[in-house]
Amino acid sequence: MIRRNLTTALIVTSIVLFLAGFLVIRFDTDINIPAISGLFIIAMALPSYYILCKEAGLWRGILLLTILSIIPLIVEAQAIVTGLPYGEFHYSDNLGFLLFDLVPFTVAFAYLPILLGAFTIASHLAGTHPRHLIIGSAILLVLIDLAIDPAIVHAGLWVWPGGGWYYGVPAINFLGWLLTGLIYSGILYLGMKERLMFQRPIAIGMASSLLLIIALWTGYLLYAGLLIPFIIGGILLISLLYLTQIDPLFPEDEISPENLKK
Repeated sequence: MIRRNLTTALIVTSIVLFLAGFLVIRFDTDINIPAISGLFIIAMALPSYYILCKEAGLWRGILLLTILSIIPLIVEAQAIVTGLPYGEFHYSDNLGFLLFDLVPFTVAFAYLPILLGAFTIASHLAGTHPRHLIIGSAILLVLIDLAIDPAIVHAGLWVWPGGGWYYGVPAINFLGWLLTGLIYSGILYLGMKERLMFQRPIAIGMASSLLLIIALWTGYLLYAGLLIPFIIGGILLISLLYLTQIDPLFPEDEISPENLKK
């Protein structure tokens, strides 16, 4: 009953966020956007963080969260300075204060839930074999980026000064997402290898934050009239909603590596 209620709450929240993205959320106001967006990004990340710690075990989950928060910050900073691997771009001031005047601290909370969600979906679609899972996760990350990057560029949260063929986003960005997605998914697989030896898909709850993110930005894409990204976002959103109906939101305690060690 509790799981069913939480699943219902997640679905209702995603619908509310979709409507908020379509009808309410705008980035050309005088409201203190950095403070609000920072808190919002962190809050949306927490459900997936919780499930990761349930699936991988508390301390291993915390270690993975730490590693996979710090490395993307470093990679993003390098990308802004060198243009690799995402192309020459920069952030606006609306995502919170910039670390080293380069990267918003919120990047640590914005990217990881997307990675966790892609990895989770891949475990359902491609299985838990390492090659299939890692490659599937990386491809899904690119697909997700094809949906959300145009929305975020339209909102002015980050900019490629040279523009790009895909709604202002250059092709090198998607190649960068594929490359880093392979690396980050590999790290995540190594950290969850003990859990994955059961050859069971990861509990869909680890994609709950991705569901909320996709819902928000798909609603915004509809408002912005960005057709192709909206279609991609809509397919992702419907797929995630379907998976929440056929798979438990929370993992079973008995398959936790922590419990195995007891």
